[in-house]
Amino acid sequence: MHTLSCDLDLSAASGARWLNAARRYCPPEAEPWIWVAPDTDDAPAMVGWGEQARFTAHGHGAVQNAYQAYSSWVAEHPGSAPVAFGSFPFSRDEEGFLVVPAVLLVRHHLGEPTLVFGAQSALVRGDDSDLPVIDTQLPDLDADHWRQAVASATTRLSEDSDLEKVVLSRSVTIQASAPMNRGLVAARLSEKFSGCWTYCHDGLVGATPELLVDCRDGLFRCRVLAGTRKPSWSHELLQDPKEHREHELAVTSVTRRLAEAGLSDPAVRGPFLLELPNVTHLATDITARVGTTNAAQIVDVIHPTAAVCGTPRELAYQFIEQTEVVDRGRFAGPVGWMSPDGSGQWALALRCGQFSNDNRSVRVHAGAGIMPSSDPDKEWIETGAKMEAFKSVLEG
Repeated sequence: MHTLSCDLDLSAASGARWLNAARRYCPPEAEPWIWVAPDTDDAPAMVGWGEQARFTAHGHGAVQNAYQAYSSWVAEHPGSAPVAFGSFPFSRDEEGFLVVPAVLLVRHHLGEPTLVFGAQSALVRGDDSDLPVIDTQLPDLDADHWRQAVASATTRLSEDSDLEKVVLSRSVTIQASAPMNRGLVAARLSEKFSGCWTYCHDGLVGATPELLVDCRDGLFRCRVLAGTRKPSWSHELLQDPKEHREHELAVTSVTRRLAEAGLSDPAVRGPFLLELPNVTHLATDITARVGTTNAAQIVDVIHPTAAVCGTPRELAYQFIEQTEVVDRGRFAGPVGWMSPDGSGQWALALRCGQFSNDNRSVRVHAGAGIMPSSDPDKEWIETGAKMEAFKSVLEG
């Protein structure tokens, strides 16, 4: 381990500025691992590349199973990077992972130096070109099929008193004239959405406003979002019963599982308006004390929340599997990092795109909470506004 030497003082830089400088040390033949939290989090900012080890798992308890394998491996490799980047799919049937990077740049706290782990030679800071021209944007589900899906959901919700809410998603595939730089896309997202959690994990790149689990120093924190409007319509969020009920269900889906997750003394603050450049959300922050549990166990208990699945969880999950025609992949799944001591920070993989292996295309996802009174056209507009967060950094 050594301190990064460069011509910029990165210790006091904002997370976005730190990322834009640190990512340039990633060799051009490698793809970066990235995690940058909002500056108010006082959380590690990290850029890595390569793989020293990978731990995969699927099904119930997948994150904890991967973490246990990682923790055992760390005991035999004391000089490895101090974190593992993680990303797990929405579907329990698909495999997720924790990856220990071969090289890691980390600034543990704002004001501290950037440390380097695993580098075998001096790091060279490179430059990059701008993003290429966007050729096509192809929706994977057109407006008519979206209306049919939402209508099917509202009919089921109206007829089945046990099902209160489901979340439906759609995606658009964007193709570019040349390969896109994942690190540059992440840096642009971090700069534009500095209050979000920016990530780049195995081709999944995004800046999400929804924190799933922050488990550090004996404290748990999460941010629940449900209820969305474009900025010009923000005032409707405080007056719309449908939005408030949707938000209440999302918050309850977390608070009712805190004891099961080994958390105590919860405190709930909200709802309040969270204003982002492209949309405004109803938001609630939840904190609690952590007992003997770890971040991975908490993720397994809480995910998927009603914000990305529905209420009740199992009925909504089954409806989504039967209804959605496009595989979510790791969209709406947990994305974040773990340290060997069980601490970690995880968000919901939202406002994101999944890049192809050649980086010439990216599939952008967005979802909307469907209630019995939902209007398909309004939900189409909402999902479009959410996608704009990612698309805007490709086009400008």
